[in-house]
Amino acid sequence: MEKDLDLKHSLRPGLDILANEIIISLKKRSRYKQNLPVYEPGLVKDHPNLSLLEYELARVEQLHAELGRFTYSDQEAFTNVNNIPLIILRDTPPSPIYNVPTKLGRKTIDFYTGWIRAFCTEGTDSDTFGETVTTDVVNLMNLLERITLGKFVAESKFQKNQEEYRGTKGEDEAIRKIVTDPAREQRVLQMAQHLAEHYEFDEKKARVVFEWLIKATVDVQIRYIQNRLSLEKD
Repeated sequence: MEKDLDLKHSLRPGLDILANEIIISLKKRSRYKQNLPVYEPGLVKDHPNLSLLEYELARVEQLHAELGRFTYSDQEAFTNVNNIPLIILRDTPPSPIYNVPTKLGRKTIDFYTGWIRAFCTEGTDSDTFGETVTTDVVNLMNLLERITLGKFVAESKFQKNQEEYRGTKGEDEAIRKIVTDPAREQRVLQMAQHLAEHYEFDEKKARVVFEWLIKATVDVQIRYIQNRLSLEKD
C-alpha cells in the first residue's frame, strides 16, 4: 500500500490536524455577527450578481490554483479554476486514487451558511464584513478538504477488502455497512469535543459540524467505491 493510503500513519493524523484547524476557524467565525449581506448579491462593486463570499472565494481559489493546489487529489475547488495556469514549474504529482469528484461544493456552502444562521449572533456589522468573509473562505476550504480526504480513506479500505466490496455489487447500503466505522466516528466526535474544550468553543457548535462531516465523508466513500467498481467493469 502506498504511503498516502496508510490510514494509521498518514491519513488519520492528517485528518486530526485538519480538525484542529476547523475548530479554530469556526471559533473565529462565531466572534462575528451573522452578517447575512455578505452571502447575498449587492456588496461587490461592478459585480452586481455575485455575493461577497462568492467573489472572494473565487479570488482565493484562483491564487491557490496558480500555486497548484488543485492538481492534488485531496483538493477540490468550489469555483471553476480549470483555466488558471500554474506559475510553478513542476510536474503534476501522481495520484494514488481515482479521479472521482465529490460534487459537494454547493452542499458544503449550504450547510455552512445554515450553521451561521443557527449559531452566530443575529445582526449585521459592516465593519466586520472583511473579517467575516475571509474567515468564511478558510472555513469552507477546510471543510471541503476534510470531506475529499474521504476518497483516500475509501481507496485504502478497498485495497484491504477488495472481494468484500466487490460482493456488494455497488449497492449503497451494502457498501455503507462496510465503510462505516462507529468506533472511529465516536473518536472523531470526542476529539471535536476535546478541541472545543481546549479552545473554549461551544461544544454543540462543534459537534453539529463534525456530525455533518462524518455523514458527508461516508457518502463520499460510498460514491468513490461505486465508481471504483464501475471502472473495473469497463
